[in-house]
Amino acid sequence: AFPEDPSQIDENDRKIIGNPNPDFNYGLNLGASYKNFDFSVFFYGVHGNQIWNQVRWWTDFYASFSGGKSTTALYDSWTPEHMNAKAPIAETGGYASTNGSPNSYYIENGSYLRCKNMMIGYTFSGSLMQKLHLQTFRLYVQAANLFTVTKYSGYDPEINSDHASDPRASVTEFGIDEGAYPSTKQWLIGVNLKF
Repeated sequence: AFPEDPSQIDENDRKIIGNPNPDFNYGLNLGASYKNFDFSVFFYGVHGNQIWNQVRWWTDFYASFSGGKSTTALYDSWTPEHMNAKAPIAETGGYASTNGSPNSYYIENGSYLRCKNMMIGYTFSGSLMQKLHLQTFRLYVQAANLFTVTKYSGYDPEINSDHASDPRASVTEFGIDEGAYPSTKQWLIGVNLKF
């Protein structure tokens, strides 16, 4: 049933929005070697999922937190003069179009491709190996989470539940970005020795 006044939004206008389940996950593992050099890279990604960006509740609506706001809330909120804005109208109270009710503003494309691991190594050989009494001496540089290709505006589309350590929290909650700490980029330098 539709409301008599078409400009009135009520519970009859509600629908299920968003799906945290990706259409598919994918990965690609490549390796190559040339003379004493070796190289490997691992890519991982998901496609077709959506993320509920709960961080926007804090940053883009005055009523949620009157402190610092995002530049989107400040410069790209809806007004009668700016009808094609990215963010809903900036209000000090909750309404169906702002922070008072779940709405499509929080839903974002969660698809991404990430370089999870990349490694370059060099294995020494020759007289140096005999002098050091080594069978293998390999030096390598490794990078984890080197780069991510995504349209997601949050810190990390590979979101984790930050409730994992709380036994009272629901383990079925996924696809919601509550501002969990993002996957960090790491650089490692290592040595493999075999005597």
